[in-house]
Amino acid sequence: MPETNGVYHMLDLSSIPLDVEEVLEELRLHWQDHPDAAYNPLALTKVKNLGTNVMFCCPYHAQTGSPSCGMMTEYPYGFQCFGCEVTGNLAQLAAHVLDLPGEFQGMQFLLREFLSTAADERPPLDIDALIDGTDASKRRSLPDSEATKYTAYSHPYMASRGFSPRTLAKYEIGYDKERNAITIPVRTSKGLLRFVKRRLIDRKMFLNEKDIYKKDIIYGLYYILQAPRRITEIDINESETDTMSCYQGGRPAGATMGKIISEEQVKELMQAGIKTVNLFFDNDIYGVLATLRSFNTISKMSAIRVNVVLYPGGHWGIDTVNEDELLYKDANNLLKAGLLKQVTVVPFDTFVLMQTQNEKSITEILGRKKNDREQRAGNGTG
Repeated sequence: MPETNGVYHMLDLSSIPLDVEEVLEELRLHWQDHPDAAYNPLALTKVKNLGTNVMFCCPYHAQTGSPSCGMMTEYPYGFQCFGCEVTGNLAQLAAHVLDLPGEFQGMQFLLREFLSTAADERPPLDIDALIDGTDASKRRSLPDSEATKYTAYSHPYMASRGFSPRTLAKYEIGYDKERNAITIPVRTSKGLLRFVKRRLIDRKMFLNEKDIYKKDIIYGLYYILQAPRRITEIDINESETDTMSCYQGGRPAGATMGKIISEEQVKELMQAGIKTVNLFFDNDIYGVLATLRSFNTISKMSAIRVNVVLYPGGHWGIDTVNEDELLYKDANNLLKAGLLKQVTVVPFDTFVLMQTQNEKSITEILGRKKNDREQRAGNGTG
């Protein structure tokens, strides 16, 4: 059984009072994305509590009739199927349902989902950092006061970008007087404050803390999970301001905070129950490249349905490859123009058919642009 700096034994299921029925219900939702779901649609259904054991339909073979799999309701949460005779424990079951590499990753999922702490008792370290063995300092969490101390102040800059007071309050946007910068708190899906991003007012520049890990965070996902109704479809943007723009326009959204979605971010979407994503990156060559590459990552790891958002007024690679001819470059442009409700959403396959460019041709265009810049610099004309 794998270990990670001894943390596996420090945090195991013996210390967590689990409601097995609740866990099975959560796993049943994830099973819908499993490649065997169509073959075995009854998996994890027909749950029946027998006191010391819970019976349910087995996810390891096509189940018909009465449930054949039983699991202990107390630690070590062992299970056995009396049909196919598979045996194991809850972490192994979670790994199978989520299509994870092994038991340790199943343990990680259970700890993330069911080791909860009251908001006013949050630990100084993010539990995700403890259980995955990476450098904890990169995933450490800040006290909420590091965000809230700025929310009492505001600056007209964000209003000039079209944001309403309601949107700014939703995303806890503040103003750092000392640095003359807008503050954007970045939280994990569990609500832990990873870092505070700053956007300088006097020039287009962001101040980010060094060595902070963010590839496991979809910006805005925490706020989506606080919604009174379950949300299963969201837009995916590159930047935080685009995500806020989508929210204000009535479109739930999250940001990758980078040019492409990471595998860890896809896992976050899966665990949040997201079934459909609409890729809504910038309307330029880099945005189209991010769309193509993000689709590859998402489709490789999950059954999440992928659509693409098309811009009104022209879309790069479909209507033109001249960025100067495009009217709107990102979601915030559309918000300010009052056109967010006029975007078109198409399946990814349709987007590819409409595109005049593919990843190879885009890479070649970028290569030519780079060579042109270097040549102009060498001639003293750049």
